[in-house]
Amino acid sequence: MIIDTPAIVLKTFPYGETSLISRCFTKKRGKVSFIIKGAKSKKNLIAPYFQPLSYIHIIYNEKDNRDLQIISKVQFVKVWLKISHSLKKMTLLQSIMEITDYSLEFNDSQPMLFESLVEVIELYESDSINSNLVFWFFESMFLSEMGFRIDLEHNDYEFKEDEQINLYEEPECLYILKHLMNKDFDKISFEEIMPREKKLISNYLYNQLCYHIEGFDHLKSFKVAKNILNDLQ
Repeated sequence: MIIDTPAIVLKTFPYGETSLISRCFTKKRGKVSFIIKGAKSKKNLIAPYFQPLSYIHIIYNEKDNRDLQIISKVQFVKVWLKISHSLKKMTLLQSIMEITDYSLEFNDSQPMLFESLVEVIELYESDSINSNLVFWFFESMFLSEMGFRIDLEHNDYEFKEDEQINLYEEPECLYILKHLMNKDFDKISFEEIMPREKKLISNYLYNQLCYHIEGFDHLKSFKVAKNILNDLQ
C-alpha cells in the first residue's frame, strides 16, 4: 500500500557502512522505521532530510512483512532555521523527541498528537513564548493525547510517600496549567511566576509522566531537560 504522509524524524542512527535507520512519527501511520540505503555516500544528498526534528513529507510502499520500510520520495515540509541557535531549545526538543519515540507504539496512528508535536516545534522556532512554558505545554498535551488528561478539578493522582507536591492547594499553579492546556498563552507571564510555583509545576508534570508511562524516569535526555527546567530561567 502506498503511504503519502508528513512526518517528524525522531531518531536516526548508522546501519552498516553506508546506510541509516530512521524512526519517524508519521501522521498517517504513527511511528515507523525506515532504512535509508546509501545515505552516507558522498554522492547521496538524502541524509539531511533525516536529521532529528526534520519536518518532511514522504512517500513509501508499506509492506506488512518488513520491519524497515523503504522511502521512495522525500521533501521538506518546513525547515527550522532558528532552533539550532539555542542550546536550551535543542536540549529540550531532544528530550521531547525521546519521550515521543519511547512512548509510541509502531504503526499506531496518532494524528492529533502529530499535529500537536508540530505545534510545539513551531512554538520553539517562533520564540513567541518562554521555552519552559512550551515544554510544560508539551507535557500536559502529551499526557492528554495518550489518554491521561490532567483533571484540574479532582485530585486522583496517588502521591508517593516522599512527594511534597500538591498543586490542588496552589490556585496560581492550577491557573497556569489551565491556561496552558487551553493554549491561552497570552494569559501567562513566565517572568511573573514565582520560583516555588515553577518548581511545583515542573515536578508535578514530571511525576504525572512517571506515574502513567512505565520506565519514563529512566529516559536520559529528560533528566538533562529536568535540570534545565529546574534552573527556573
